Amino acid sequence: MVQPANRELERLVIRDTLTPLYNRRHFVNALEERLSRLERHDAPCVLVFVDVNAMKQINDSFGHTAGDAALVHIARLIGASIRSNDVAARVGGDEFALLLDGLDEEGAALKTKQLEKLISETDCYCGDNRLPLSASFGWTSLRRGDTDFAALARADMAMYESKRRFSTEFE
Repeated sequence: MVQPANRELERLVIRDTLTPLYNRRHFVNALEERLSRLERHDAPCVLVFVDVNAMKQINDSFGHTAGDAALVHIARLIGASIRSNDVAARVGGDEFALLLDGLDEEGAALKTKQLEKLISETDCYCGDNRLPLSASFGWTSLRRGDTDFAALARADMAMYESKRRFSTEFE
C-alpha cells in the first residue's frame, strides 16, 4: 500500500503545478514509451501540440490571475475530452501536448477540430470578465524510427503553421 506522503510526492513529480494535467517530464517519458511500443507492436499514436492564442493579450488586459484561470479552464476541457489511455500535459507556459493512442490522420484531424471548437465555444470567466479563448493545434503521427525530438519538432512546426493562419485571420 502506497503511503499518503509517497502518493503526494509522486503527484508532485509528474503533475503540472497549475493545471490538473501531467508535466513536461512525464509527457516526454510517455512519448518515449509510445515510440518504443510503435517499434515493437506497430501501435499507432498521434502527438498533438496545443498553443493558447492571444495569451499575452489576456494577461495584459485581465491580469495574470485571468491567464492562470484560462490555462486551468483549457486543461480541464482537454482532460475531460480524452480517453483514459491518452496522455495530456502542460509542456510550457501556454502550451499543451497530447498523446492520442490508436488514431490515424483522419482521427487526429477530427479530434483536434473538436477540441478547437470546444475551447472557443465554452465560456471561461475570471470574475465578471469573459475571457476570449481559442487555441492553435498541430499534430503528427508517430513514425517508426522517430526520436522524441523529431516527433516533437514536427508537431511543433504544424502547430506554428496553424498559429500563423490564426494570426493572419485577426490582423
